[in-house]
Amino acid sequence: MQPRMLGLAHNAALHSMVCQALLVLVCLVCYGCGGLSGSKFVFDDTVAIVKNRDVNTLPTNWTAIFTHDFWGASLLSSDSHKSFRPLTTLMFHCEYALLGLNAAHMKFLNLLLHCVNTLLMWRLVRSLYVPEVNTERWAILSAALFAAHPIHTEAVSGVVGRAELMFGMIHLLCLLLTVANSGKHGPQTGGLIVFLTAVGILFKESAVTIPMSCVLLDYFQNGYFHLQLKDQWNLLRTRTSYLVYLMGTLGLLTVRLWWQDFETPTFKEVDNPVAHNEHILTRGLSQQYLLVMNIWLMLCPHWLCYDWALGCVKLVTSIWDLRLQGVIGFYSLVLVALMNFRRLPGMMLALGLMVIPFLPASGIICVGFVIAERTLYVPSIGFCLVSIYGFLYWYDCSTSKSLWRTALRILLMLLFTVMMLRTRQRTTDWLNEEQLFKSALQVCPDNAKVHYNIARLATDTGNNTKAFQHYHRAIELYPSYESALMNLGNLYREHGQLASAEDYIRLALQAYPAFPAAWMNLGIVQSAQGKFDKALASYEKALKYRANFAVCYYNMGNLYLEQKRYADALHHWQHAVALNPRQPKAWANILTMLDNRGLQDDALRLSDQALQHLPNEVSILFIRANVLGKLKHYIEAESIYKRVIELEPNNMLYHTNLGVLYHRWDKTQEAIEAYRTAISINAARATTARENLSKLLKRLEREAQVIQR
Repeated sequence: MQPRMLGLAHNAALHSMVCQALLVLVCLVCYGCGGLSGSKFVFDDTVAIVKNRDVNTLPTNWTAIFTHDFWGASLLSSDSHKSFRPLTTLMFHCEYALLGLNAAHMKFLNLLLHCVNTLLMWRLVRSLYVPEVNTERWAILSAALFAAHPIHTEAVSGVVGRAELMFGMIHLLCLLLTVANSGKHGPQTGGLIVFLTAVGILFKESAVTIPMSCVLLDYFQNGYFHLQLKDQWNLLRTRTSYLVYLMGTLGLLTVRLWWQDFETPTFKEVDNPVAHNEHILTRGLSQQYLLVMNIWLMLCPHWLCYDWALGCVKLVTSIWDLRLQGVIGFYSLVLVALMNFRRLPGMMLALGLMVIPFLPASGIICVGFVIAERTLYVPSIGFCLVSIYGFLYWYDCSTSKSLWRTALRILLMLLFTVMMLRTRQRTTDWLNEEQLFKSALQVCPDNAKVHYNIARLATDTGNNTKAFQHYHRAIELYPSYESALMNLGNLYREHGQLASAEDYIRLALQAYPAFPAAWMNLGIVQSAQGKFDKALASYEKALKYRANFAVCYYNMGNLYLEQKRYADALHHWQHAVALNPRQPKAWANILTMLDNRGLQDDALRLSDQALQHLPNEVSILFIRANVLGKLKHYIEAESIYKRVIELEPNNMLYHTNLGVLYHRWDKTQEAIEAYRTAISINAARATTARENLSKLLKRLEREAQVIQR
């Protein structure tokens, strides 16, 4: 008997290993090499990671990480979205400290977390007691669907999706703890789950729903649904762990709101047109339709878009809108499920695990998006469970129809194949912003935000024709799009069309009068037109709406420079770098002014400070090398010039100045080589190098003639 039991245990362990290996393989096939090689930071990654000083500043600024929001703004700032996820930010920071800003490495960690979550989901479902279905099959099939579902692409392929992945992992761990301690009344498990919930909230705010999911799971696992409602109530209110969940959740919510000084975030209409609509009926109907849209995206993930804000989902303004049929159908299914919840507890559990984690994004509180696919990562656990539950229930009811069961198996395999192919295709869209925005345009051609982002990217890559086209299209679709209006004005300014630039920036200010960046850009245009007093008034207006606006102080310094008010210019540039030391142009202007005024020692001292914040900034290094050359510190100057040339080898000016250094240093041959290199890079503009080389060669010729005599 004992060998037989050992053999069964061995077979069970082997089966478990094979299942886990298959699930990991599905994850790797969906998100493997194609989703990692050549990866770049895209969309929200740029703001939350690349431009976030809390992430990419060493040594670690613990105060900033735990007082700033996910995007790097102060949590108490009026501009903050109040998305406080310090542990997610800290994870990014640790990766930066160890490996630098590398999108491929960060996405690989996301993939590993997705594999872990898939395995945790499989283990959770295996441990459930659901008599109406085979839990082994339910576990492997639902976990495989979770691994391959295309709706997860944004969470896995977008680095900022780390918050969802960590929320999912902690959510699943808490559910596993609940199952392991099912039937026990002690507060220890409840206390541990509340602690894990607190940790989860520091990764993603939606983790506050974890205790509610644990109560639901415990309710069905202990069979409380079989009791009469009165008996259920009496039993539930005496459960110590439920009281711990309730008090713990209320306490966590209170602390979380206190941390942001009980201030609510302010979102613009461009972020969420539904929440900003003035008609209650329109808001209510549209929000209900959005719930169905989210379910539809999980059911049929063909139309996927990185941003659903403007033009993707039209508002539902009437009860006669045919789209509400989907809402009626959804609530009809929920009603039928509630009427049969004692007979089909597994389905009710799955539905609950789909609905509860989605509650924070359901419109109960104001959020800064219409639909965000990555917020569906955890709710999709319940969706995958209910989908496979329905399939197995249907499959098991067809015991006498072998042909039908074969057809169902084929359809299931086809479903997995389609899901995996779609996920791989969608993963390629997230490799870079150009592909991502292009894919969004195919789904939402009338989304003003998509056109805005395409135009912004085109500006960065120098394709101004494309930028003009898409900025104009964005404004055509949404005339009060203040950011698009301002950026279009800036584009006209760069092309010297100052009157058009001013017109568009003023339209941006009409749409949003408290827009500090627009006031600053208006000041830049007015300064370029010679309207210095008006420019100064615009800058002061910008500072009124954003007191610590470092770039604005830099531009005010430039304005004073135009007026030859050098002391005022220097003061404002110094104020700019005091507010934000990572401003290379402000540092360069300060150092150049000090150098021109003969204050070389001050220039060297401040260049040391600047290089502590911007160690590889070429403009600062170049000015420092020039100053050292003037002070005849030739060896150090030569070293810095060579470093500058290594960073930008095709800059003619750097080779010219290195030649001047050698010229002063009486290193004739080295000077000749440096001048000739500068001329070879740009012969038309290398006038200084050509003149110096000519003088140097003539001098050598005269010296040679003197020697011959």
